[in-house]
Amino acid sequence: MKKQFRIILAFSLLALLSSSCIKEDNPPENTGFLHGIYIVNEGGFTKNNGSISYLDEASSLIYPNLFAQVNGRGPGDVVQSFSVAGDMGFIVANNSQKVEVVDMETFASIGTILDVDYPRYVLGITDKKAYLTNGSFAGSVKVIKLDSLEIESEIPVGSGPENIIMAGAKVFVANSGGWSIDSTISVIDPETDAVTHTIYVGDNPTDLVEDANGDIWVLCKGKVEYDQNWNVIAESDSRLVQIKASSLTVGKSIVIGKKGDFFSPLHLAVSNDGKMLLYAESDGIYKMETSATNAPSEPFIEGNFYGLDIDPESGLIYVLKAYGFDANGSAYRYEAEGRLIDSIQVGIAPNAAVFN
Repeated sequence: MKKQFRIILAFSLLALLSSSCIKEDNPPENTGFLHGIYIVNEGGFTKNNGSISYLDEASSLIYPNLFAQVNGRGPGDVVQSFSVAGDMGFIVANNSQKVEVVDMETFASIGTILDVDYPRYVLGITDKKAYLTNGSFAGSVKVIKLDSLEIESEIPVGSGPENIIMAGAKVFVANSGGWSIDSTISVIDPETDAVTHTIYVGDNPTDLVEDANGDIWVLCKGKVEYDQNWNVIAESDSRLVQIKASSLTVGKSIVIGKKGDFFSPLHLAVSNDGKMLLYAESDGIYKMETSATNAPSEPFIEGNFYGLDIDPESGLIYVLKAYGFDANGSAYRYEAEGRLIDSIQVGIAPNAAVFN
């Protein structure tokens, strides 16, 4: 309880500071903001109020709206994602059609990546390049030169490329369909920047993780089609689909949401030992062993949440709660066994926790 109080008190005190400055004392430790937990807060569409909240575990202090406090301006409209590559952080502002790049020690802006129309997620590949998924219909992966922050080329993939991970020597891209429909995973060779395999999974894959065996699990949200009056005319099940790393073929395909539930799950996480999958459904967070052949019938953590991630070091579960797109949300932290530790006030519409 003491730790929770310090977090909430810190937020209250920092909220009183000017948005153009940060705490008067130095950033945490001697590495600044390089290490810690970063909560991605989307903000409201066209309201330009997205943000990154930074949690310093060592001091139990949270720094709200960090980019704005350091740089005197917001990161952009609809903050879709945040990722770290080396000593640089990448804030993807989807509706602003840009990526803000920051120095991780100071969180000061060091550049902006433009020439993107629907940016989603950045993944560091080497110390010289990163990939960025982009596109609401026909999609591509932009290849970014990290020394200049320029886009040097692009790799055509499926429609609406969403999350992206590197497993072994391969990069996997979930083609979510964007504003259309897709059912594929694109596999890229990062040595040649070329697609080597296209794997068919379930309808509209959005998220993916690697398990303890090196296999890839894909969350497919399913598809919903409407007529001109927005009546549902077609719907498919949501699924967890396993891709066998050794053969790049589909293994298990497990239904997690039925036709008629009108819910499209978006978030998948894997435990720090790689043996448990957690995913968000309409009534809570579900937990399933990677060895399972059927989905669990009851939620592991009850509630309606907007985001889900697991700390790969501590194994703590972070579930993010949004209270609309005008009010600050909450990050709930749970032990791996499901006991609630505390809750932390964060920014508007939190959708993810990032760990570095």
